[in-house]
Amino acid sequence: MPTSDLVTCVVVSWNGRELLRKCLSIFYQNTTNVKCGVVVVDNASNDGSARMLNSDFPSVHVIRNDRNEGFSVANNQGIRYALARGSKYVLLLNNDIEVTDPNWLQKLIAVMESDSKTGVVGCKLLYPDGRIQHAGGVVAIRVPYNRGEEQIDRGQYNRVEFMDFVTGAVLVIRSDVIRQIGLLDEGFSPLYCEDTDWCLRAKLYGYKVAYTPDPTLIHQCGSSSSKLGKERRAFLFKRSFVRFYLLNYQVKDILKRIALYESREIIRCFIVRGRGLPVTLRSDTASRLRVFADAWLPSLRNLKEITGLRRQRFRFGNRVQLH
Repeated sequence: MPTSDLVTCVVVSWNGRELLRKCLSIFYQNTTNVKCGVVVVDNASNDGSARMLNSDFPSVHVIRNDRNEGFSVANNQGIRYALARGSKYVLLLNNDIEVTDPNWLQKLIAVMESDSKTGVVGCKLLYPDGRIQHAGGVVAIRVPYNRGEEQIDRGQYNRVEFMDFVTGAVLVIRSDVIRQIGLLDEGFSPLYCEDTDWCLRAKLYGYKVAYTPDPTLIHQCGSSSSKLGKERRAFLFKRSFVRFYLLNYQVKDILKRIALYESREIIRCFIVRGRGLPVTLRSDTASRLRVFADAWLPSLRNLKEITGLRRQRFRFGNRVQLH
């Protein structure tokens, strides 16, 4: 299945037919100067997405799952397809990204090729109202965060910089880097933190993660995850984040995070957050503690695996420097 495509684009979709149609239509309109094949991994959509792809985008390769496999598993299916095709680069693209620059992919590749040690590249993303959604990512002891999020874009992040991570919503990575560091960690299924973890893994192997303000694209952020509901999203992020920092933080920083933040979270399971006295006890303490425990249990059960992965990742002597 070798191909002459420089890039293979992987798009994961779940019940987002019209969003996917718009994404691919604009993608093809604005991606004419780079040879780029597209694979869509459909996570068991029941809204006619597969029929739409067959009729409107016959050149797109479709992988259809019998169930919703989540972000990392589905993207890994597309990534394996991309690697088998022999493309030099793999592009992860969310179906809620609006490509607004006809030279966008060429610009991303140019940043990659300007430095042989750059292994991953991402770009500036704006919300539809023009506020910044992502201008590179920073890993802090409290939580990884998108730099500049919610800020008005005044050009304050208008230079190429090396960051801790870039979002998987628009992420270009060298195929050779994937072969060295491995696929997305499916332990983060169904979603959250897998792209950040991937970038940190690339850095541990000595590669740079580059952010560029050009191109700047539009991100209808959370179009798929919003279907899960606010509480479910918060729980899934917490569960994935526990795995993330147990995998990537130094032991002293893990202990510091537990002391500073996990302990407070446990206290808030018992009392209503507030200042001063009197303290108000919660009536739902048992259910809150259960949710907290459920977020930790998968990582505790897999602690042996996590410890093994830590040894493998840190064998070069690199460590995550927290901000």
